[in-house]
Amino acid sequence: MSAFTDVSFAAGVHLFDAGQVADKLYIIKQGSVELLDGKTGQVFATLSPGQPFGEQAILAGGVRSATARAKVDTVCMELTATGLQQVLSKESDISRIVFRALLLQLYMANRLRQKS
Repeated sequence: MSAFTDVSFAAGVHLFDAGQVADKLYIIKQGSVELLDGKTGQVFATLSPGQPFGEQAILAGGVRSATARAKVDTVCMELTATGLQQVLSKESDISRIVFRALLLQLYMANRLRQKS
């Protein structure tokens, strides 16, 4: 049984908004998602199938720094914070450490990109 659930979003629907508590992460199966800057509302990234998003804030237990909006009708795989913790608990200690280190690097790269 997979920890992921397929969810569908119509074009223009917000998957989450900046400032909300992060409780899910997503991987796009079909369609595309725009990420909007939480302060300006401007699109800073467009994601396509296979790309994950929302994972940084969920692991940090934080809040969303961006808004995610379906650009077209979109299907995503959704994983809740609880489901993610269950998946990670089944992995070796080194796998969890490497996974968290990679997410930290991604978070830092995104923060630098937003400041430029």
